[in-house]
Amino acid sequence: MYLIKLFFSLLLAFIFSAILTSVFILFQNTIWNIFWLKTQGFDISFFVLVDSLFHDLRGGLSTILIQWGIPINMYSLIFITLFLGYSLTAIIRFIIPINAMFSFGFAGLVSVYGIIFYTRMTFDEIVLISSARELMGLFIFCLIGFFGGIFFNQLKEFFLKVLKYEKNN
Repeated sequence: MYLIKLFFSLLLAFIFSAILTSVFILFQNTIWNIFWLKTQGFDISFFVLVDSLFHDLRGGLSTILIQWGIPINMYSLIFITLFLGYSLTAIIRFIIPINAMFSFGFAGLVSVYGIIFYTRMTFDEIVLISSARELMGLFIFCLIGFFGGIFFNQLKEFFLKVLKYEKNN
């Protein structure tokens, strides 16, 4: 029973952190594009900003084609890369004792950078996510992944403390 609770605790921590990371990535992209439109002289109201944010949240479910013609949506792409990054980090942490908060944060950073790197290779050096085309946008994009990894670690530690408390009582 303990292992089942452990599995679902880790799964829940992953899902919450991946959803938060996905939402912030899509919001960052929307806000970056809105700021660019403002610099071009467009008048953007608050309602247009909110409508754009909700539109992009729904738009994350639209399928894109990556290498070999595999249809996948943006949320799935973020979830897969974060899952691979966190899993690899967990395996590495079994071998090398490193700081959990930093290692999972770094895994989130590398995972979201991997999205940009992989899609850039697939689409002939064109960056699919427009907010990551400039250095500052790419930095913020990767920073969101870093904080998503830290959030995953904090949720994981919280759930493990709760499980440990339940097991002892």
